[in-house]
Amino acid sequence: MKNLAFIIFKVALFTVLIGKVLNWFLNFSDQINQILNTSMFCLLGIAYFIAGLAWTNKWLKGIFIACGIYLVVMNFIEKNTFLTVIGIACILSPMLIARFSPDEKEENELTEG
Repeated sequence: MKNLAFIIFKVALFTVLIGKVLNWFLNFSDQINQILNTSMFCLLGIAYFIAGLAWTNKWLKGIFIACGIYLVVMNFIEKNTFLTVIGIACILSPMLIARFSPDEKEENELTEG
């Protein structure tokens, strides 16, 4: 069941990516573009939420889950500048944390050595 869900998720991400690239050449209507943007942020939010469940550190888990929930919810509330800035921070924070946080294996090696 997990494999099927993961395959469906990857197909959805690929479909949105293809849609965004086709929009550059075919100039879709505003409604289609809005659907693509909403689905892109929802899928990104779901990915962050699921990734948050995998962390063992409670702070990292909380940040990932909060960012994922916000990315999904922000599509359904009225947008303003402040909420857009929070959305950008929610997109970038988990990526930067995942990039610069040391692996648990490396932490264990450093503490043992």
